[in-house]
Parts: sequence; structure tokens; C-alpha cells
Amino acid sequence: MAPFRWQNCYADVAASQHDKTIKSYLDEVIVPALSSLDRRIEELGRSEEPWAVFEQSDVKDVLRETKIAFALAVQSIWERQLRSYLMGCARELHPELLGRKVERADWTGLRKLFEQLRGIELDAFPSFRALDTLQLLGNACRHGDGASAEELTRRCPDLWRPIPPMPFDDAPLEVNFRTVSMMEVSVERLRGFVEAIGEFWQDAEYIYNESIDSKHPSLVATLARERSMRKWLPQVAGPDAGGRDE
Repeated sequence: MAPFRWQNCYADVAASQHDKTIKSYLDEVIVPALSSLDRRIEELGRSEEPWAVFEQSDVKDVLRETKIAFALAVQSIWERQLRSYLMGCARELHPELLGRKVERADWTGLRKLFEQLRGIELDAFPSFRALDTLQLLGNACRHGDGASAEELTRRCPDLWRPIPPMPFDDAPLEVNFRTVSMMEVSVERLRGFVEAIGEFWQDAEYIYNESIDSKHPSLVATLARERSMRKWLPQVAGPDAGGRDE
């Protein structure tokens, strides 16, 4: 089995910082903002003022909505990164795919374009499951209740708190009562999505390095170490796919 290789593009170079960008957004924007709201909720919980309980409830609502907004932001950053990457690849490899085919493609279309431009399915990446879930979450956060939200209730029931039965009713509420407005996106969930985005771009960088024809000895050594440590090694059954010098 030979390492999978694609035709390298400048878009691969331009994407080299995408993993760091999304991780910085989490660590420097999301976490501090949510921590600030958490502290305010704790302060109000300790207050003996009669109005504090009402303000605390309001801040809890703000916290929930802020988490939903950040989930949408993470998904939007990821989608812009991927769409920009595909635009760059198309510009070099298949200019006829520019314009509406890349700019207007939905998630299914982007997956098809990725396979067409890079010779490997997006589904093959280990991070795909999380990224696919992130797409559903982004759709639900953007559009509200609908098909994406319904799929999320099956795939990620932890996004909603358990609903206790009503008085004199032993049966729990049906899943379709789990609305987007009731969703609780944890920091751990957001971190998992950010890690999946970073993992995808790191995998793309690995393929880029494997696809360089004339490798510097230091890169050869680096790849040898990386192959022994990686969880995923995309491979092909035949000879190496054609790459190019970068």
C-alpha cells in the first residue's frame, strides 16, 4: 500500500494556519466570554438581594443563547475555511468549477466537490463524523427547528437536559419537544468540534507533505516519525498518486 497523494495547490499552503485560527478563537474568545457569564451567575447565586434570583435566570438565558451563537460561529468559520480551500484548488485544477458551483454549494455539494478536486472523499477523514454533526448544529442554530434539529436529537441527545415527566404522567415528553431554544451546547462540545476542525486540517497538511515529489531529508525524517504515530494513514492500493514539487 502506498501513501495517498493528491496534486498540491497553493490552497494547501494558505490553509496551513486554519487549525491554529479556530483553536485561538476557542481559547481567546469563546472560553473567556463563557467564563465571564458563569462567574456572573455564581455571583448572583450568592447574593441575598431579592432581585438577584430573577437576574440570575436572565443571565442563564443569555449564557445559553451565547453558546448557541458560538456554535454557529464555529461552524461558519469551518465552512468558510473549507469553501475558500476548495475555491483555491478549483482555481488551479478545474477553473470551470469556480463561481456558483463552489460558492453556492451546500454541504452535500461541498463534499462532492472535495472528492472531485482532491481525489478522496471527505467522509474518509476520521474527523468527518464530528464535522457532519457540526453542520447539523450550524443549520439548527441558523434556522431553528427543522430536519437538522430533529437529527441532532437522535445523534446528540446530550444537547438537551432530560425533561422530567409532568405531574401524574409517567411518560417523558416526546423527542420533538426538544427545541433549538432549549438546547444547551456545552464548552466540551464546542471544544470537540474545534478539535475535529484542527484534526482535519492537520490530516490535509500530512497529505500535502506526502504529495511533495522532491522531499528535503528533514521532511523525509519527519514523515517517517509521523507515520509511526498517526492514527490515520490514507493509502492507495497502486503506485503513488502523482504529486508535484512545492
